[in-house]
Amino acid sequence: MRYLKLDLHTHPFEALGFPSPSIDAVARIVRQVKRAGLDGIAITEHGESSYGLRAAEIAREYFPEVMIIPGVELEVSGIGPATHRHVVELYLGDRVFRFQVHLYDERPEILSTCQGIEVRNYLHKGMDEDLAMRLALKFNLLPLRNSDAHRLEEIGKCYNVISLEALHERSVLVNATRSIASLNAVKSLQDLDYASET
Repeated sequence: MRYLKLDLHTHPFEALGFPSPSIDAVARIVRQVKRAGLDGIAITEHGESSYGLRAAEIAREYFPEVMIIPGVELEVSGIGPATHRHVVELYLGDRVFRFQVHLYDERPEILSTCQGIEVRNYLHKGMDEDLAMRLALKFNLLPLRNSDAHRLEEIGKCYNVISLEALHERSVLVNATRSIASLNAVKSLQDLDYASET
């Protein structure tokens, strides 16, 4: 089993002003990933999976030394502040790994649909990390530490040392999820299986 340094919650295209995914844009992201000493990142723009999907394709072709995992950050329905109801979905071939991000209170209706939980978030420093760890144990969720980078230089400020197998083992088949973004992404990801690239 190979362990990798991965920041699984980033918004690099937002940081760049939402350019179309191109070799140049991905090269800028890859340079920052390398500067941060990471093996890879997940690109998880708000409500939009196409950036991560295209960037992952470009990285595989032109920058194979850096892993880009496509994903999306979604707001889920419920009561309370919207920032308390966000999840990230990572696309791992025909599987999805979902985790709650910037947690401030217990949301069982969200946590019961997740396989992981952010216990540290560089951007949301006011997060209750003790509560997040207790909830990780209570719901048997993989605890994660991520940057939530909205500027390139924030990438890697928090990251995970994790194996892709750990993500893959906990992930669910995409047809078992309720996310429209996940179902749409599968069409573009049929041949993408990051778990086999270890």
